[in-house]
Amino acid sequence: MEYIEGRAGKDIIFIHGAGLSANEWLDVIGMLSGDSKAYVLNLPGHPVGELTCRTVEQYAKEVERFISERRGKKVLCGHSMGGAIALRVALSQPESVSGLLLVSTAARLPVSRRILEGLKEEPLRTIEDLITPLSFYKANERLTRKAREVLSLKNMAVFLNDFLACDAFDVTGELKYLSVKTMIVCGEQDRMTPVSSSHFLKQNIADSKLFIVRNSGHMLPLEKPSVLSELISSFLMEV
Repeated sequence: MEYIEGRAGKDIIFIHGAGLSANEWLDVIGMLSGDSKAYVLNLPGHPVGELTCRTVEQYAKEVERFISERRGKKVLCGHSMGGAIALRVALSQPESVSGLLLVSTAARLPVSRRILEGLKEEPLRTIEDLITPLSFYKANERLTRKAREVLSLKNMAVFLNDFLACDAFDVTGELKYLSVKTMIVCGEQDRMTPVSSSHFLKQNIADSKLFIVRNSGHMLPLEKPSVLSELISSFLMEV
């Protein structure tokens, strides 16, 4: 699996969201520092490549393999679908995870029929006119340009499949088994994974904290990278 390497206070793995790439985390990791490693993954098929993982569980297996090839426990930080993958790894391989950062994600990730049908019929138009506006609190020209830079636009089969994988994901009945220290972060104006989903995570994960970021939507790594990097740094000091 391809990855970008940076530095952080503890060994940490960043997992991007549906249809995105490692580039969504570049602003965040650029603000981190420390004596340990930050691994920013490009999941299989992102931004290019074959469709090899069809479910969140299959992506999680790839992340588990990545961890097993490196010594020691890792903190997992996942955004949206990446958060779902991080949850699945922490539930399946708790001994390999030292901490969990869940950004703009949920125990269930249902996707609207309008988005799924749009990605099948008119993918680029659906991304431009529906997904991108829903992803930001205020989608200005700068953020729209950044969104294009982090999207896996050359791989529409994988892009669509990611949203189907999210739609099938559900660990609502398993959260009680999580024992790892967890930080949950959500944008106050998130219309993709609303604040209520983060409150549900907080209520059902025993050792967890919730932070709600004002004036932000779903794309926290792009909208509020400095706020997110500060939260990540403080969390890494606790685990």
